[in-house]
Amino acid sequence: MSMVISQSSLMRANRWKLIGLMALLLLVFVVVVAVENLLVSSLLAFVISYTLGPLVNHLERQRVSRGLATAAVFSLVGVSLVFVSLVLFPYLGSTLSGLQTDMPRFILGLGRFISEVEAKIHDIAGPLIKLNVTANVETQLTQWTKDFFDHAPSFVKTLLTVMLLGPFLAFFMVKDGRAAVNLMLGLVPNQLFETALSLVHQINFQIGQFVRARILESLIVGLVTTGGLVLISFPYAILLGVVAGLTNFIPYLGPIMGAVPAFLIALVNGYSGLEVLLVALVYIVAQAIDAGVLIPMMVARIVDLHPVTVIVVIIAGAQVMGILGMIISIPVASTLKVTVTTIYRHLIDTRS
Repeated sequence: MSMVISQSSLMRANRWKLIGLMALLLLVFVVVVAVENLLVSSLLAFVISYTLGPLVNHLERQRVSRGLATAAVFSLVGVSLVFVSLVLFPYLGSTLSGLQTDMPRFILGLGRFISEVEAKIHDIAGPLIKLNVTANVETQLTQWTKDFFDHAPSFVKTLLTVMLLGPFLAFFMVKDGRAAVNLMLGLVPNQLFETALSLVHQINFQIGQFVRARILESLIVGLVTTGGLVLISFPYAILLGVVAGLTNFIPYLGPIMGAVPAFLIALVNGYSGLEVLLVALVYIVAQAIDAGVLIPMMVARIVDLHPVTVIVVIIAGAQVMGILGMIISIPVASTLKVTVTTIYRHLIDTRS
C-alpha cells in the first residue's frame, strides 16, 4: 500500500515539475516578445554567446575560473571593437553623409534611366502598352529618402539599445548559462531527465555550429565583395561590402538585396556595359564562393534539412516575422526537428 502511495506521490511530483517547467518557458517567451527591443537583443545575445562561448570554455579548461574567463574574453573583444570603431565609424559617417548629398543626383539619374526604358518599351509596343511610371518615380523616391533620413535618429537609438543590451545579456548567458540550464533541468521529471539532457546538448551544439558558420560565411562574402569593388575602384566599396555581408544572413533574397544598391549606383552614374559587367562579376564570384564552397562545407551539413523544407520554413518565417523571421527560421526549424526526433526516439525506447 505504501509503495502505491509513494509511486502516486512521485507521479504527482513529476507532473508538477513538468507544469512548472512549461510555465517557466512560457513566461520567458512572453517577456521576451512583449518587452520592446528585448527579442532582437536576446537574439544578438545568443549570437554573441555562441561565438565567444568556445573561447571561454577553452580558458576554463586551462583552469581559469569561468567568471574571470568570461570577463577577459568580453573585455578583449570589447577593446578590439572600440579600436575598429574608431577607424570604421568616421568612414561610415562620411560615406553616409556623402550618400545623402548624392541622393538627389541618384534619384534624378534613376528617373532618367526609367524614362529611357519606358520610351524604348513605347517604341517597341506602340499603343498596346501604356506606361507612365516616370512621373511618379522621382517623387516617390524623394519621399522614401526623406523618410529614411528622418527616421534615422530613431533607428540609431534602437540600434544602440540593442547593441548595449545584447552584449550585457550575452555576458551573463556565457557566465551563468550552465547554472540556468541546470535549474531548468531540475524541473524535468526523472523519467525524462536523460532525454532532456541529450536534447539540450544536441540543440546547443547544433545552433552553436550553425551561428558560427553563418557568421564566418557572411564575413567572407562581405570581404570578397569589398575587395572586388575596391579592385575596380567602385564608390562606397566598404559600405556596399558591409551591406552584402549583412544581407547575406537573409536566405535566398539576401544576395539580391545586397547587390541592388551597387547596380543602381552603376546605372545612375552612367557606367559603361563593361563596368557594369565587372560589378556583376564581383557579386557573382562572391556568391559562387558562398554557394559552391561555404554553404556545402559549413552550413548544409549542420542544418540537415531538405531544400523544400528550407524554402517552406523561410516563407513561413517571412509571413510571421518578416526579415527577422527569415533569418531565424532555419535554426528554429532545425531545433524543432532535433526536438521531435529525440522525443520520438524516447517514446519508441520506452515502449520497447
